[in-house]
Amino acid sequence: MSTSQNDQPAVSKPLSPISAIFQSSTAYPILAAILCLFALAPLFYPGTIQTHTGFVPLWNSTDLRTNPGNWRWLPHIAIGFDPLRSEGLWPYYLARMLPFEPVVAIKVVVGLGWLLGSLGMFCWLKKWLGPPGALLAALVYTYLPHQLATVYVRGAWGEAFFMGLLPWAVLASESVGERASQLNRPSTILLSVLAVFLWLILGLSQLGLTLWVFIFVALLWGLTQRRQALWPVLASSLGVILAVVTTLSIFAVSPYASSTPLSPAATFSDHFLYPFQLFSAAWGFGSSRPGWNDGMSFQLGLAATGLTFLTLFLWQRRPAASSNGPDRRLIFLSGAAIVSVLLQFGFTQPLWSLPLFPGYTLASTLTYPWQLLGLTGFCLAVLAGASVWLDEQLTRLPLYSSIVILVILSSYPYLLPQFIPIEPEIRRGPQAILGADQVALLTHSFTVEINGNTAGLERGPATISLATHGSLQAGEVVRLDVTWQALQTITEDWKVFVHLVDANGQVLAQFDGQPAEGDYPTSHWIPGELIKDSYPLLMPAAPPPGPYRVFVGFYNEATGTRLPVPGDSEGRVMLNVH
Repeated sequence: MSTSQNDQPAVSKPLSPISAIFQSSTAYPILAAILCLFALAPLFYPGTIQTHTGFVPLWNSTDLRTNPGNWRWLPHIAIGFDPLRSEGLWPYYLARMLPFEPVVAIKVVVGLGWLLGSLGMFCWLKKWLGPPGALLAALVYTYLPHQLATVYVRGAWGEAFFMGLLPWAVLASESVGERASQLNRPSTILLSVLAVFLWLILGLSQLGLTLWVFIFVALLWGLTQRRQALWPVLASSLGVILAVVTTLSIFAVSPYASSTPLSPAATFSDHFLYPFQLFSAAWGFGSSRPGWNDGMSFQLGLAATGLTFLTLFLWQRRPAASSNGPDRRLIFLSGAAIVSVLLQFGFTQPLWSLPLFPGYTLASTLTYPWQLLGLTGFCLAVLAGASVWLDEQLTRLPLYSSIVILVILSSYPYLLPQFIPIEPEIRRGPQAILGADQVALLTHSFTVEINGNTAGLERGPATISLATHGSLQAGEVVRLDVTWQALQTITEDWKVFVHLVDANGQVLAQFDGQPAEGDYPTSHWIPGELIKDSYPLLMPAAPPPGPYRVFVGFYNEATGTRLPVPGDSEGRVMLNVH
């Protein structure tokens, strides 16, 4: 018996490796993790990244390791702790529990937060948008310019971990609402405890932003879930309340608590955005300064905005829009993105002045209004992922893979942060803090100018360390070599004074002038940047015998006012000359 050719069973064409990957639902979360590696790659640099926070997280992490049992500990070195606006306690304690040195532990916490954010966004959205849409939203969320700037420009590692944990907190709370009819089951109880815990950790990572996000998700659940909104709101509110109580309780009894404002050199209202900044392609590492010519980038992101516009175009073409839960979500997320953007413009300043609770206004929750870009980006990431949910053709290869590549490439040029080395003496902490936590003296040393012809060196002037040179002689030039680091934006041009005094306090030599010989005034210093400088001191004709001391500091030339220095009423940092 023979079988005709027409009776032969059809043989399907084998899938290419790429197609096979995208048709496997289990591959999507793996891809979400793998495709984060481009964002995480700079963290593997062996040194550290130059950010606006400088070495402050490192110093505080090192200090916590020397005080592991002190439950009243707060981050206090170099920058005072603000309960609402500062980096929270959780990142520091998480880094403390990791078996790495502080520099590596900080990077691990940042990387873990980034990875959690991508996977959390995928897990939260996969039932609504499907695996392709959830993966796209996760990648847009990972490569938001604001996310990159938070880590690689600002160095706000608590805020970065907060953004990574946020999708998981939303997912856990929503899952509690979906099981509202099964509250007596052990699995639901455990899930409720997990939701409370995640919101507690959110609050302990960045409390001010947590309050904003809580209002956002409470409205999201109330408008889209309605009957199921009660239990998610209760779980999240309990976690937020625990975070507030924990933070304020430690702050109330901690010896490290300080009332110093987090940003005394500028006010909240100085940092409202201009609309063009949301779409500017400029990318800078400078600090946020008043006015339109800011040193930072505040762009929403090409992929996030482009795909969001595509989603809105596809959604408005659907019949009977806003008739079901997913459509209500799109409406809410679009409105929330618009509102969060508008709150970053100057005309909303009266709203920020509204009282929150005694002694605090709405502006007290954030250091800068543009921190709401994190919430804006959260909304845009979901809306961007919804584009492939609305049009199934976008999930087909090679179009879908092209969209994924576009998302990564659109922010790839921003993945080149600035790196700086860490000298061993810097790890232990600053030698002095000047002003209201404005400038740190990191290192200092003394050298003596000599003539190379008489020292067996190359011809011409040279310097050797004071320890090698020995006692100072008449007419010699001793140099104070220092490393400064700005801890905040400086708006004034301060002058440096250096006084060499004998054992009786008599000034023998002095220097008075602008840093870097006037080439780099303090108003141009970028927070976190290392400024190496040198100041010459000419020994008198008949110097008395030592020991000598050197006093160094800053002052305002117009007023003569010196920057204050803790422990010295005259605003001086004392250095022993060895």
